[in-house]
Amino acid sequence: MASLSDLSRDIAGILERAAAGIVRVDARRGRPATGIVWSDNLVLTADHVIEHDDAIQVSAGGAVVKAAVAGRDPGTDLALLKTDGLTASPLARAASADVRIGHLVLAVGRTSELQVTLGIVSGLSGAFRSWRGGETERLIQTTAELLPGFSGGPLLDGDGRVIGINSWNFGRGITRAIPIETAAAVAENLQTHGRIRRAYLGLGAQPVRLGEALRNQLGQDSGLLVVTVEAGGPAAKAGLMQGDTLVRVDGDPVRQLDELFGKLRAFDIGSTHRFGVVRGGELKDVSVALGERT
Repeated sequence: MASLSDLSRDIAGILERAAAGIVRVDARRGRPATGIVWSDNLVLTADHVIEHDDAIQVSAGGAVVKAAVAGRDPGTDLALLKTDGLTASPLARAASADVRIGHLVLAVGRTSELQVTLGIVSGLSGAFRSWRGGETERLIQTTAELLPGFSGGPLLDGDGRVIGINSWNFGRGITRAIPIETAAAVAENLQTHGRIRRAYLGLGAQPVRLGEALRNQLGQDSGLLVVTVEAGGPAAKAGLMQGDTLVRVDGDPVRQLDELFGKLRAFDIGSTHRFGVVRGGELKDVSVALGERT
C-alpha cells in the first residue's frame, strides 16, 4: 500500500497535469464558477451558473477570453460556451462505467486559484430529478466536498481523468456528478443544434391500477391513464384520447411514468411507434409519429 506521502505527491501531480484544462467561468455577478476545456474554443460548464448570456469571460493560464453560449440544457445542468481564442488542451476522459463504490476521486474547481477536495465514490444513483426540474438518467455520488464555485468543474479519477461534471444542482450539500458519457452526448448536441432535441408525445398521464380481467390478459397490474391531451400535439393527431389507458409501447409493457419517459428519451424525433391503449375495455394499437419538445 502506498504511503501517505506517496499519495500526496500523486494528487499534486494529477492537479499539475490537469490544471491547464480547468478554467474559471464568470457568467454571474460576483460568483465565478468552473468549467473544463472541451475542445479548441469550447468550454463545458454548469447551466445554472450562466445568469446572463453576454459579457461572459473564461480565465485560463493567466489569460482571459470572451465567451458566448453555444447551447445549454437545463435538464442535465450543462452549458457549452464558445470562446474567443482558447486553445488549451482538453482533459483526458475515462469511462464512468468503470467507476466503483469506494474509488478515490478528486473534485476540482477554479474560482481564483485551483482548489481540490478528496473523497470516495459513495454511491451510483439511477434516474434523478433536480430541484430545478431537470432530469438525468444516472449520477455519481461522492464524499468530495463541493466548495463554492465548483459547479461545472471535473470529477477526476485516481489517474486524473474526467469521469463526471460536478453540480450543486443535483443535491444541495451532497456531491453529485453527471457521468462524462452523458456530458459528452449533451455537448455534441449543443455544439450541433444549440439545444437538446427530445422526442415529444403531447399528453399528461398518471399511473392507474388495471381491472382484474385486464391484469390477467396483459400480465401487468397497472398502466397510465391519459388525463390530458395537448391540442395539435402528436398524441392528439394520432387519435389518442383523454380516458385512454396506455399499457404498451412497441409491444413492451408500460406501467409507470418513468418507463414511458425512458422510452421517449430513446426515440428519435419524427419516428413512429405503436402505443397499446385500453379504450372502452378493449385493447387497440395507435401509431404515433413523435414530435420535438421545444
